[in-house]
Amino acid sequence: MGQGRPACEVRGRDVLNSCQLAEKGPVAIAFVAARSEACDRQVDVLERVRSDYPDISFAAVGIRGDRDELRRTIRRRGWTLPVAWDRDGGVANAYAVAICPTVTFAYAGGRVQGTSLAAIDGAALRARLEQLRRGP
Repeated sequence: MGQGRPACEVRGRDVLNSCQLAEKGPVAIAFVAARSEACDRQVDVLERVRSDYPDISFAAVGIRGDRDELRRTIRRRGWTLPVAWDRDGGVANAYAVAICPTVTFAYAGGRVQGTSLAAIDGAALRARLEQLRRGP
């Protein structure tokens, strides 16, 4: 599905589209490597604070690995934010993800504000989210 079309045009109930998220407002996207406790903990932090930021869209992208294992991780950790599966690592490559955890922050409209290449605790994450709210 979607081959030959620009990624931002691929839409659907089962599609996590960063362009669509950015149309609603600011975005925070975490990238999760398979079987990485550090990555999973980062998504846990996003999950804990996201209800305080209803104007910001949160999502995670599971990079490669087994899709069913990703589903089990989502259930085990109680994540309710949208989680996509990057089957072949193409999305991670597009975002230049090289380390885990990685969280990319974008303003409404999709312009990237910045990327964290280290674990962010709740206080630091909240500071980044407040910057997003203020806009460019």
